Amino acid sequence: MEFPICSFDLRTGVLCPKCERKLQTGEITETDIAVMRILSELEKNLPPLSLTTYVKSIRYDSNLFVLFKDGDLNKLNPNQQAALRKRLSEAIGLKVRLLENSRDPYAFIQRLLAPARIEAINKIWLPDQSEEIRVVLDDERLLKINPEAVAYVAGAVKGLKVRLGFRRRFSRARSKIH
Repeated sequence: MEFPICSFDLRTGVLCPKCERKLQTGEITETDIAVMRILSELEKNLPPLSLTTYVKSIRYDSNLFVLFKDGDLNKLNPNQQAALRKRLSEAIGLKVRLLENSRDPYAFIQRLLAPARIEAINKIWLPDQSEEIRVVLDDERLLKINPEAVAYVAGAVKGLKVRLGFRRRFSRARSKIH
């Protein structure tokens, strides 16, 4: 498995000056190092994992989003992906979501929101010369991720400002008991 830091540093736990600089500049985080250590251990029990490239991890609330190079998750079958998610989740204590870091920001957003179905993606140019991506989903109930987490992860990975809209909103009607 390829990592953004030296494999020797990963095994020893002591970073070389080059990798230490990556940590200080924010290119990698302590969370990344912890995830990379776990992945290097899991690689022994999950051989196809050695064909993948780790990009980074993003933590939001009780969720951990682990990003791999585009196309790398296809090298793991669904059972192996589920086992990887489960083992990472047990080791870190957070709900783990595996994602591919696609070059296309719209494909990345689609993978982030899956299994929710996207009705439309619009790019909105704001008066302050910034842009925002508005994603309209078919049904709010199919969204398995917190909308704030979507905005945070899309911003951290792709530098996008994302806003979600829903064609059908789900409201939990309270039943009255007489």
